[in-house]
Amino acid sequence: MDYLRVSTEDQAKGYGITCAGKKTGRYIGVKGWEHVGTFTDVGVSGALESHERPDLRRLMEEARKVPRSFDIVVVNEGRVIGRTGRAFWRWVWELQEIGIFVAVVKRDYDNSTPEGESKMRKDADYAEDERNSIRERTQGGIQEKAEEGGYVGGKVPFGYRVVGRGRTGKSRLVLDECCGGGDCEAKHEACALRRGRSLFVALQHWGRAAATLNAEGYARRDGRPWCGQSLRQQVLSPIVMEARQVFRGSRGVKRDRDGRPLNGDPVVIPLPAVFAPAEAEELLRTVGRRPDRTVLTGHVYSLSGRIVSPCGRRYVGGGRIRRGRAVYRCQGRGEPYAGVPACSCPCLAAEPIEQQTWRRLTTFLSDADRLRHVTGDRTTVWGSGQVDFEGRRADLDRKIGIQTQALAVALGVAAKQVVARGLCLAEAEKAVERLIAPVQDELDVLLEAKEALTALEAESAAVQGRAALLVEVAAMAQRTLGHLPLEGQKEFMAAIDAKVTLVEPPQRGRSGQPCAMAAWFSERRLGVPLLTDEGWAKVEPMITHRPRGVCPRLVMTGILYKLRTGVPWSSLPALFGRPATLQTYAVRWRASGFWKNAMRVLATAESTPLPAAFEPATRIECSIVPEDLLATQQNTSPRKPALAGYGTGEAFKFRMGSDTGLA
Repeated sequence: MDYLRVSTEDQAKGYGITCAGKKTGRYIGVKGWEHVGTFTDVGVSGALESHERPDLRRLMEEARKVPRSFDIVVVNEGRVIGRTGRAFWRWVWELQEIGIFVAVVKRDYDNSTPEGESKMRKDADYAEDERNSIRERTQGGIQEKAEEGGYVGGKVPFGYRVVGRGRTGKSRLVLDECCGGGDCEAKHEACALRRGRSLFVALQHWGRAAATLNAEGYARRDGRPWCGQSLRQQVLSPIVMEARQVFRGSRGVKRDRDGRPLNGDPVVIPLPAVFAPAEAEELLRTVGRRPDRTVLTGHVYSLSGRIVSPCGRRYVGGGRIRRGRAVYRCQGRGEPYAGVPACSCPCLAAEPIEQQTWRRLTTFLSDADRLRHVTGDRTTVWGSGQVDFEGRRADLDRKIGIQTQALAVALGVAAKQVVARGLCLAEAEKAVERLIAPVQDELDVLLEAKEALTALEAESAAVQGRAALLVEVAAMAQRTLGHLPLEGQKEFMAAIDAKVTLVEPPQRGRSGQPCAMAAWFSERRLGVPLLTDEGWAKVEPMITHRPRGVCPRLVMTGILYKLRTGVPWSSLPALFGRPATLQTYAVRWRASGFWKNAMRVLATAESTPLPAAFEPATRIECSIVPEDLLATQQNTSPRKPALAGYGTGEAFKFRMGSDTGLA
């Protein structure tokens, strides 16, 4: 089996991946091995671990099968294995434990012998050193460009464009405006921002300003028309308002333990101003004069902003509607941009979807075995003792002891040779260092390998500790989650960053309300009677109003059919007549008392239970950090784990399908 990897798509398009495949294929043929398959990761960084590289993950799954289809993995170079110690050794050691070795074409070795392991340790050190060197050069160049006020890459802010792109030291951000004389017919971005600002100041309404901007032919960068929200976002952007861009000042920048950016300090890059100072002040005053929105209170919407609608937007709590029922409304029901119809996503009754989501979450989190099962990809190897850390440490200690003795012998021999040559003290020291350098280098490699082993053993212990924390999470869920009020549920949803996606379009009803007739039966705990000839003979004399063109028995049969099946009014079979007619009679009969009397007469008739309440098909996703979650429920600060290392405080991501199973 051979494994090929390149870190960029450009290398894959060139000769890199093809050339590597030819080399590994020839190597397998020369060795007389049987080539059973190839796994290839294209555009995948060597700093990623095995479970984060798609094809390497499949290779490891194949290796764990019994019986195994291969006993050696061939790579072209050592850096293909990994660019960091963790990414390099974890999957190599796991394969070695189950009897599969790794061969490297470039230096013609494999790790089935001590000599091969020594060469592999040197390749691991070289791959990591090379990665660090490349990163330092790249980040240093970007930092220098930022300090000079140049364009450092990434998304170009709206209102600006890049000049001098591709020319070393010449690329800059300038205003995207007409720079030539005469009449310019193009609609430039900076001009759109200025016009949008003046329209908002005049109209004091972002939606009307966007509609006017669209009518004048201005569009967003992707060609779509403006809406009020997008216009507000671009005009009030900090980059536009402050005429500056902060490089390495965002939250996503990698930082050290003291909070300082790893690859350089933040740099403020001044930009040409879109608005004059007086125009910016006028805009801010106008924004400040607008009244705040009034927010409806009453129901606590625990899933507001967490339900993804079929149109791709989010459902938010929409206040209360008729009969005092709380609902969620899709944000897409507002105009996507001026003059265009809104989406048709129906409202969702709040209580059913909140209860369904909370029930599925608490059931899932209360099952410790299930939690351990779904995190198995991250904890199986390092939390179950598959790697013999004690044996590997003893082997390394033995090799370090032998190498230390060899270094002492080499030092004595080198000292005698230097003394015999009669060199001065400075020259003698340099000569001794040169003579013992190969032995010292091998000892350094062994010591680094031991440090890496110690770190991975600590990580294994941390993983076992986190597995125990998952058991604590399950116990906490059993103990407390079933009794949380909506306010507590809302805080919990935020803590686990829950997202609920509607897999199928929800049933359409009147503003998300459940069927009033079904609610009437449910409140009285009645079944839906079958309307037989005998039953109709009892009910018919009670009907006082008989309009022409309407068959009362057919209307009642249609209403009972709707209750028995749970289908919407609009989906009733045509034989029952117009759905609006059936709805009208259902309301009229219920209000007049006829329905109550008719059901009392039919109480002894054969009946069927109401169908289960409709629950929309949903997929739930969440991200759980056990330490923080337990601390939140105990009203304490997040605990500091006893074992530091990789994985500590890491989030476990879960996805529950619509059948409450894991997707």
